[in-house]
Amino acid sequence: SEKMMIFYAECARAKRAVEKAISACSVGSQDILNWHYVKQLTVVETKLHINHHLGHSTFKNADEVACLEFAEACDRISMQMNCNLEILPLFLNFDDNDEKAGTKREQNGNKIGTK
Repeated sequence: SEKMMIFYAECARAKRAVEKAISACSVGSQDILNWHYVKQLTVVETKLHINHHLGHSTFKNADEVACLEFAEACDRISMQMNCNLEILPLFLNFDDNDEKAGTKREQNGNKIGTK
């Protein structure tokens, strides 16, 4: 039962990290993350709730921005809160292979800001 209590505490910490990461995102991204991913509404239902935040951008672009904002914030916050990586893994991975690929992309004139 001690292992279960420890696991429960680690899961609760990971849940708090996810909630903090969502709240660290922009308002439009928070809406997409909460309606589409937390409440699991369809894209059409989500659009009805967030249409006023999208402006001229499409839902797909706004969704990609929301996911990137969340990934960056979640990685930072989960590391600060010392979350178990088996429960809440890191979303962004920058290793040597990515740096080499990034250099190659820049040489081709096809810069990509973040992964």
